[in-house]
Amino acid sequence: MKLFNVAGRRLAGPLLLFAGVAAVGSVQADWVLPVGASVQLGGGSARLGCTDLQLAGALSLSGGSAGSARNVQVAAGAQLNVGAGTVDLAQQWVNQGTVTVTTGGVTRVASAGCPVVGPAGPVQLAAPVPIAVPLPGGSGGAAQVLVSGTGSCTVVPGSVQISNSAPALPTNAATPLGVLRFNAAGCAGASVTVQVTYPAGSLSGLTVRKYGPFGQPAQTGWFSPPGLSVSSGAGGDVVTYTVSDNGDGDSDPTVGAISDPMAPLSLGAVTPGNVQAVPTLGEWGLLMLVGLVGIWGMRSLRARRAAEAPAP
Repeated sequence: MKLFNVAGRRLAGPLLLFAGVAAVGSVQADWVLPVGASVQLGGGSARLGCTDLQLAGALSLSGGSAGSARNVQVAAGAQLNVGAGTVDLAQQWVNQGTVTVTTGGVTRVASAGCPVVGPAGPVQLAAPVPIAVPLPGGSGGAAQVLVSGTGSCTVVPGSVQISNSAPALPTNAATPLGVLRFNAAGCAGASVTVQVTYPAGSLSGLTVRKYGPFGQPAQTGWFSPPGLSVSSGAGGDVVTYTVSDNGDGDSDPTVGAISDPMAPLSLGAVTPGNVQAVPTLGEWGLLMLVGLVGIWGMRSLRARRAAEAPAP
């Protein structure tokens, strides 16, 4: 296998270099990709020898790996495409740019000369940020949706939505706040914690349920999700629950992918299909009914007076 040295890094496998990157000697220094630089490992591997990866340009692993790093910093505007590849570092992970993952991930693990600093294992790639999602109905209200994944498990961009489209609702149930859906990737063996903040008071009288497979033997339907918590406060009504890859409520059987429908349900609501018409009388019918009631009343009064009259 052909070996490469880029900015002091030892690289193995195919390598594509673009603007701002040049092949240099084997001096062990930080691997710095400046703004405008672009590197594709092409399925190869890079070993950083306990030095730092400082990314301001673009790095695509293309199924390859970058390992034995000390610290990894993805600057604002930089792009790191992990894809199905892997990144191993021993100490600090800083992500201010864009990191994309499919089935790969970033792991904190010790390497030669680099002890672990921080929690070992899968690294949370980015601090989750709440997403404002409009509620259906044109009220102008919105829910704040925060999805936190473990390891490399992250929400698929653009997948978080709330709509009136609901799967197989229970009889006489309705979804006045719509159905929340999102997709997450890179979640093999991982889980996500979902926190949804609705406008204050909007959950009054509603029951939170998730839709998907659950229980043993598995069945599909609406159920109370694991770790469900519902609270109310000045900041809004907050729903919190968890979903594990291929666990209860994960509607996507693909390993590493999570699909999640959830909704606050109004149970026992009367739907238009269940409304029964109550027969009523017309105007003349009402007049006749009043007349009959009057005649019956007069007869009852006469009978009562006759019974109360003294005998002759």
